[in-house]
Amino acid sequence: MSETPTNNLKIAYSDDINPSTEQIEFVKQSEAVPGNEEGQYVYTMPSAFRFGPKTNTTSKMGLLIMGLGIILLIGLVYVGFLIITKKPVFNFNSTPVDNGEVISATSNPPVNTSPAVATTSEVVIDLSDPEQAYLQLRLKLDQALTLEDYFNIFIAGASQGKAQELMEQTMGLDQLSESQKSSTLSISKSMLIPLEPTDHITKEINGDQATLTITKADSGRVGVVTMLLEEGQWRLDDEHWQDEGSEVSTTPETVGPEATETSTVTTTEELLIEELALDSDLDQDGLTDKEEALLGTKSDIVDSDSDGYDDLGEIKSGYDPASRAKLVDNRNLKIVQQGPWSVLVPAMWTQQLGRDNSAIFRANDGQFIQLTIMDKVAGQGLASWYQQTFNVEQIPEITVKGSNEVGLSPDGLTYYITRPEFNYLIALTYNPEVNHLLSYNNIFHLMIDNLTIK
Repeated sequence: MSETPTNNLKIAYSDDINPSTEQIEFVKQSEAVPGNEEGQYVYTMPSAFRFGPKTNTTSKMGLLIMGLGIILLIGLVYVGFLIITKKPVFNFNSTPVDNGEVISATSNPPVNTSPAVATTSEVVIDLSDPEQAYLQLRLKLDQALTLEDYFNIFIAGASQGKAQELMEQTMGLDQLSESQKSSTLSISKSMLIPLEPTDHITKEINGDQATLTITKADSGRVGVVTMLLEEGQWRLDDEHWQDEGSEVSTTPETVGPEATETSTVTTTEELLIEELALDSDLDQDGLTDKEEALLGTKSDIVDSDSDGYDDLGEIKSGYDPASRAKLVDNRNLKIVQQGPWSVLVPAMWTQQLGRDNSAIFRANDGQFIQLTIMDKVAGQGLASWYQQTFNVEQIPEITVKGSNEVGLSPDGLTYYITRPEFNYLIALTYNPEVNHLLSYNNIFHLMIDNLTIK
């Protein structure tokens, strides 16, 4: 029989201020430390630090984290599979349209030269319509960024016979330098007559051949385009343009390494006047009104500075037509220098200088003159280089100005300047691509006369 304690100690936990009866444990008097009084509290370790019954909270959290990790791993594997197979993770492309092509709202829409072309956020091009096929080809040619792309687009949209001609022109394309390709691309684009929404287009379909007649709203110039239906698709076969009331017609061609050039430099200016009309010239002194504005001369007076010499004659002689000074002192002109060259240009024109020492000088109406550097063999003359590069027997007349050799292309739009000892030459090209008017022909020659190379 157990002995009942007569004098006990209350043992409470140190973090329990008012312990309940259940929290109080009794011990025998004999087990208490001598000297302690009855009912004395003995403080022990706080309950927060004592081991209690185990719970499964930690296990549940671990399982949750493991599950999330597995889901993330599966997602990463899926994305990696799409990247390897080159499939888009999210596909926002428009639904394809049968028998046509959809151009999304983020793309540039084709030139709207007819009410038949839609002007909604998505433009559907019906390739079974010769007019739509032609407009699509023109749009792609205008947007081509490289000479290779330009040729490939032209060949893909041309008839079999036309494509064969273009393929012959691409022979030797890989031998051209990047600057040569850039210059050739600019010239090729400039030869395309620009189309506007106000231009009127009529079409006549006769079996597998269609004829598009385009009338320019601004100038009345008329173009006739022949399209052929081959393999179920309309393709460009020919294109001729003529001025209103004139019998002169031209066929815009791509200028390639094997450009067929049959004109001579002696007939260049006559050819230019026929193909590209001169811009307005109020006083009929040979300077267009736009050139007069650039030079600070008077468009209604032949001799602006009243020194007895006409304005154009002074420019050709190196004198300022607006004063009694030299042409280089004209405050409306400035000298631009880049790499091995410097040139006199209109101060009002914007300029874009390339890292390869190329340059573009642009008028506010969009016309521009482009300067490019082309490679050649040191010791090679300009005539030899021209014949080898363009693979033609007939070459333009080569003139010598100081130490420079100067040649003008048969179309009158590109000058080539070099010296036999140089391993490069400079090509200066006039590009009247916006309105196809000769607005700055005298400025073009002024730049040639005041171009220095070293």
